[in-house]
Amino acid sequence: MTRLIYTGTNYDEVKRLCGDKVLAPYFCMGFSMLSVDTGEGFVSVNEGDAIVREDDGSLRIEKQ
Repeated sequence: MTRLIYTGTNYDEVKRLCGDKVLAPYFCMGFSMLSVDTGEGFVSVNEGDAIVREDDGSLRIEKQ
């Protein structure tokens, strides 16, 4: 399992972890957000949320 906290400035790390399952970040009201396809649809990831890649390659989001 690999766990990465999204800081709003580490998109390159997120891209390495998620590959083509991540959409480029967007900015809303001074905060950065992005979306990750978890296999159950796209989930919004806010600054401070954790993206977790399980050993089987699946992704999940842990909300702050």
